[in-house]
Amino acid sequence: MRNGLYLILLLSFFTSCNDGDIIVNNFEFESRTISLCEGIGKTKVMYKINNQDVNEAISLVANNSNFSEVSKVLLQNSTSTISFELGGTNKLNFRTFDGEVPSTYFCSDIPASSPKVIEEFVSVGGMVTITSEPVTANETDTDGDNVPNNKEFNGDTDGDGIPDFRDIDDDGDNVPTREEVATGSGDPTNTDGFRDTDEDGIPNYLDKDDDDDETDTRDEVTEADQFPNLAPNFSNGIAFYLDKNKTNGLDNVTAVLVNKINTRYRSVISISNLKLQNQDGSGEEISFSNYDFGEYLSDPVELIIEPTTNTTTDN
Repeated sequence: MRNGLYLILLLSFFTSCNDGDIIVNNFEFESRTISLCEGIGKTKVMYKINNQDVNEAISLVANNSNFSEVSKVLLQNSTSTISFELGGTNKLNFRTFDGEVPSTYFCSDIPASSPKVIEEFVSVGGMVTITSEPVTANETDTDGDNVPNNKEFNGDTDGDGIPDFRDIDDDGDNVPTREEVATGSGDPTNTDGFRDTDEDGIPNYLDKDDDDDETDTRDEVTEADQFPNLAPNFSNGIAFYLDKNKTNGLDNVTAVLVNKINTRYRSVISISNLKLQNQDGSGEEISFSNYDFGEYLSDPVELIIEPTTNTTTDN
């Protein structure tokens, strides 16, 4: 990348305008992945380091009230877009160094004295735009219910508007699918190996009445004190909804499980009308109409998916 930068500067002698601007189309690191740390005063430092062939780094330092905890997601409102201008405490830096750049270089409270900066370009203009969207934390089992996506993609068993592959309670009976597919010693199963207590061929996680006692599973699961978390009602170690000889018979059950799934957020950062100025005193500038800084992928966090259809009343 350094050689490319020198070539750009050389071309400036032939293509620069009177104000010294140089219009270029390329200023990229091989990786689009951004690392992130938090400095003093909730300032975010977003950076990329390259120690192959040349020791270089590019960093975006910004302080914005919309940023959330650094270890979670980049934006508080993680499905929206935020924009801010470069200037003041918000700036983009490109630097080359006389040695390898450690991963801790941008995340220390005390500025590192080594490696030394050989050359530096600092932003003198530009508009930063950050867009974020949720992405699947587990590509094969999005809702983590131990039923693979390929068995859930085309269904919404309980009709709540949440597709089964994103629903922690596929049949809406207030027993999480993860618990209904688990099997113990001697438990009957269907042909796919999922628990099928009443052996009707319908696995419990898709069955409105798991034990076939003519009382819906939903009406045999008690509400815990901390609504809307729910717990099954047990007798002699067996939940009522799994025991044909025990019926709880609750009426007007309106509670529903909160549909939380592990999700990651991808934040894409771009900068329009970016200008970088050489800090050697020459006043040389590099300009970009649009610059793709890269993307940051958050750690997994819990996302609540709200139902779009009310299914809390019995049919």
